[in-house]
Amino acid sequence: MKVRFLILLVLAAITAVSLAQNPQVTLQISGAVNGNIVIELNAAEAPVTTVNFINYVKSGFYNGLIFHRVINNFMIQGGGYDPNLVLKTPGPAIINESSNGLSNVRGTVAMARTPVPNSATSQFFINQADNTALNYGAIAYDGSNEPYIKVGYCVFGRVISGMNVVDAIAVLPTTTEKGLSNVPVNDVIIHNASVTLDAPVCIVKLEGDIDGDCNVDFADLAMLAANWLECNSLSAACK
Repeated sequence: MKVRFLILLVLAAITAVSLAQNPQVTLQISGAVNGNIVIELNAAEAPVTTVNFINYVKSGFYNGLIFHRVINNFMIQGGGYDPNLVLKTPGPAIINESSNGLSNVRGTVAMARTPVPNSATSQFFINQADNTALNYGAIAYDGSNEPYIKVGYCVFGRVISGMNVVDAIAVLPTTTEKGLSNVPVNDVIIHNASVTLDAPVCIVKLEGDIDGDCNVDFADLAMLAANWLECNSLSAACK
């Protein structure tokens, strides 16, 4: 009976693991480039940034805004300006989670900000190349040529579909307009941003919440049981 119960717990654990997913957001792009960019958000490593981004998406904030800064072999940036290059008023700034270990490599999505570390609001960028110099901990030098550890740009997601759209945007001809540089000559518009896969985002990680659903429940017990069975099997050894 005890073994049968443990087997049931293991099956429940497998189900819980298979159901555990990250949120996904789809950007429908129109204008000079057309297509969809699907972004998977890393809720575990950047929970505050993920919630911030999802809130902007769900409120419709990004709809009708443009990618206003485009640099080939670097990144594309949007989420702040409308086609008339009028800055849309964002919400409050959030903490910088750039120390989460995620790297600014090609296809990742990160928050744009001012030189002030905790100043990110709505603007984000998609890395078109490996830009590891933007990571937390990269060495920089001050005015006296003294090295210091640099606060980076927080990566909070990655493009899982539509990098061809990102690449097409990155090579567009650009100009300088209204004090902004690298502005696409022809508008690249975020026609619509929507959450296409919803999932829990835990700002506070609870001890014992193994499956990341923001609760300590039966599924977590099942996963503990699965681990116990594995560690106590004849063929496995746990430390």
